[in-house]
Amino acid sequence: MAKFIESVVTDLLEKQTNFLNTTLILPGKRPMLFFREEFQRQAKNIILPQMKSIEELMSDLSGLEIISGINLWFKAYQAYKKVVTKPDTFEEFIKWGPTVLKDFDDIDASLEPANKILDYLVSVERINQWGEGKIEIGKNEVIQNHLTFWGIVSKLYFQLQQDLIDAKEGYAGMVFRIASEKVNEIVEDRSQHYIFAGFNALTKAEQALIFRLEKENIATLYWDVDRYYYTNPNQEAGSFLRKYKEKIKPINWIVDEFSKPKNLNTIGVAKQVGQAKYIADLIKNLSEEEIKNTALILADEAILPAILNSLPDNISHLNISMGIPLRSVPLAQFFKSIFELQMNREKLGKGSLFYFKNVLQILENKTLSHYSSDESRKLIHDIRTQNRIFNSPNSIQSALGESIFKSLFQIPTNITSFIHHLKDWTDQLLHHPAMNDLLTKEYLFYFKKVFNQLHENLLQVDDIKDYRTLFLLYNKIVQSESVAFIGEPLKGLQLMGLLETRLLNFDTIIMTSVNDQILPLGRQNNTFIPYDIRKQMKLNTFTENDSIYAYHFYRLVQRAKNAYFVYDTEADGMGTGEKSRFLAQIKFESQHKLNESFAAPNFISKPLKEIIVPKTDETMKKLWSWADYGISPSSLSTYLRNPLDFYEQRVFNVKDVEEAEETVSARTLGNIVHGALEDLYLPYLSKILTENDFKIIEKSKNNALQEHFRKEYKDGHLDKGPNYLIYKIAERIVDGVLTKDAKTAKENEFIIRALESKHEVDFPLTNGKTVKLRGIIDRIDSVNNQLRIIDYKTGFAKDISVKTEEIEVVYQKEDKAKQLQLIFYAHLFYGDIKYQNQPIELCIYPIKFPNKELIKLSVDKNTTIDYSIVENSTIPMALLIEEILNQEIPFKQLD
Repeated sequence: MAKFIESVVTDLLEKQTNFLNTTLILPGKRPMLFFREEFQRQAKNIILPQMKSIEELMSDLSGLEIISGINLWFKAYQAYKKVVTKPDTFEEFIKWGPTVLKDFDDIDASLEPANKILDYLVSVERINQWGEGKIEIGKNEVIQNHLTFWGIVSKLYFQLQQDLIDAKEGYAGMVFRIASEKVNEIVEDRSQHYIFAGFNALTKAEQALIFRLEKENIATLYWDVDRYYYTNPNQEAGSFLRKYKEKIKPINWIVDEFSKPKNLNTIGVAKQVGQAKYIADLIKNLSEEEIKNTALILADEAILPAILNSLPDNISHLNISMGIPLRSVPLAQFFKSIFELQMNREKLGKGSLFYFKNVLQILENKTLSHYSSDESRKLIHDIRTQNRIFNSPNSIQSALGESIFKSLFQIPTNITSFIHHLKDWTDQLLHHPAMNDLLTKEYLFYFKKVFNQLHENLLQVDDIKDYRTLFLLYNKIVQSESVAFIGEPLKGLQLMGLLETRLLNFDTIIMTSVNDQILPLGRQNNTFIPYDIRKQMKLNTFTENDSIYAYHFYRLVQRAKNAYFVYDTEADGMGTGEKSRFLAQIKFESQHKLNESFAAPNFISKPLKEIIVPKTDETMKKLWSWADYGISPSSLSTYLRNPLDFYEQRVFNVKDVEEAEETVSARTLGNIVHGALEDLYLPYLSKILTENDFKIIEKSKNNALQEHFRKEYKDGHLDKGPNYLIYKIAERIVDGVLTKDAKTAKENEFIIRALESKHEVDFPLTNGKTVKLRGIIDRIDSVNNQLRIIDYKTGFAKDISVKTEEIEVVYQKEDKAKQLQLIFYAHLFYGDIKYQNQPIELCIYPIKFPNKELIKLSVDKNTTIDYSIVENSTIPMALLIEEILNQEIPFKQLD
């Protein structure tokens, strides 16, 4: 089976050997290397023809440099400002400008007179015809806006054309149109012969040039065509080629390769990672010789990182002809944070303060973590613990010392200086002595290139006024940039996108993401020209785009012996989970059998290994230190809930990382309420409270709340947003407690005897040893001489009863934590011998529910508790503590 490039070179060498005045024109640059290699294989001591891509040829003929992207947007915006009196901002312009420029490109490439199409779009007659003459144009605001918009677009087209020609530049369609108008000059000159190889869908501009040159015998055309899709009028893959029948000489080599036996397979796999893993299994079974003739084709570039992370060990050589999108590399998030730092300074920080999340994102970026210093780590700690939501540039810079990140935290004088500094900072990091990661260096080089491009454009225009617009522009560039890979195109596995396969053939093809809406793309609304007008004016529509994808797909399959089409079965995001209709066409329209299957990961379930942590001598020292210092009720509850959590917290002192609170957390709210209530009641300890006392307390309420908010929340803002609402919640909770207590005082003799009182007591174990119990009781009060031990709780419990004969259950089950805590308080209270004859009530005060009564612990249905609670619970609690202190009983993960 002769491959296309091999056949072209063979034919050229049979016809001539002197290629001094021959130019080989190809659809892209990638096939050039393969043509050179094939020439060297078939002939020795030969001067190769000059090789150019079609874009290079058109640029040479027109005398214009092709520009695109940001450079073209700025040129178009300058032209736009010349034709309107009140132009949109640049931010508004790039929302619609790129789409208009795409339409200009299509208009020029079609060779249709631009004024004919643009005038038709603003034609009142057309609108009247559409509305059957019943629309009053001047009175319909929507239609009037439509006419105004296309009037502006029409002026913009001609102004932009003039500006670009003056600068010897042009967008692709414009360059192709002007080049096609030079065809007579080429015909007259006749100094060059052109070989056009492997083309399919040609614009009208390309047709005007190429077909005329062939007619004048100045060009030879080589087409890669298969009988299957060329002769079948219903096969969209051959639709362009069939249209050219009458305009060109007979097509070279209409081959019949697609009909030959093939091993075709479709495999449905869930998610991108699933596809990548399946493909890895497929490739690892290929021999080295098979890999040489294998192409891995990614219909969707987003799967590239997953593919690269899954390649098997037998891939010793890999050539990647597509780049990884710059927006997907790890450093993209870092630079995004730098832009957001300035955007949020403008938006949230009143123009002078940096938002803490952006500061932390920059300083804690994983890719640049080895540039972290003691100063930066201390700053991170201070921002979190001091709740510094907004930070001044001076405070950050003075804290960072000599850190590489220091200069990023300054307020630039303008947008241009910001980008200039970012470009210099990136260059400084590139040459930093500690920068030894080659991949990170490569990423930095590309970001520096982006900043250079931005800076050059900003020097020429002053249309970017704020960081939001700048970021929008930066984002557009990053989305279009890719990090190119360096590989060996003639060795190993070829990894490429579908468009990179043009002119190339492989024995085995493996294609990913062969899903509907990916292959083909389907309807893409990146145009302002309606479908009916595009059709009428002979501009390309989505149906022509589908035909282009169909040709690339079938041309790739026609010479392949084995093909594996992998598609995503998951219907999520933008995907439907449907395989491409191209696969259905092969199944139902061709003679080939399609082997259909689904792949699922094969999980090897290993029995879970029980986590057992033995108690070493060192662990026992820490446990006895804990017991001697003072055992709290929460530590016993933690052990019952999960011994490993107890081990981490009490032996290793592992604590949650303290985070800066942008909004007040439940824990902080609880601390504020506790602190405020303590301050309000402290002057009235041991005094019979009256209704009048509560009126005086009410006046101090706001001061106490604000003081404790400042103490707990530090630099946090409370005057607006969610924190203001939370302040009001705290105020409501305190109001509820005061109202309930005032009612109690009005109807009873009510005395608060202690607040936040600290207690500790020696506790005997059954083995004769003694430990210490320690805790803080939120409140001790009395109502009509009945003592109440009170624990404030934000939650609510319906029943906290216990039976004497079942009291050991409290020290065995985690769901009895409230009972355990209240009984523990009884031990603390009765630890003072003078109280051992005093009956008490052990209560939970549900401070979030002011209308609910206090929840009292009942023992044998009695809420009045005496010293017997201590006697009955001493042994069960001692056994629990002894279990914790028993070196023979390891810490285990609970089921």
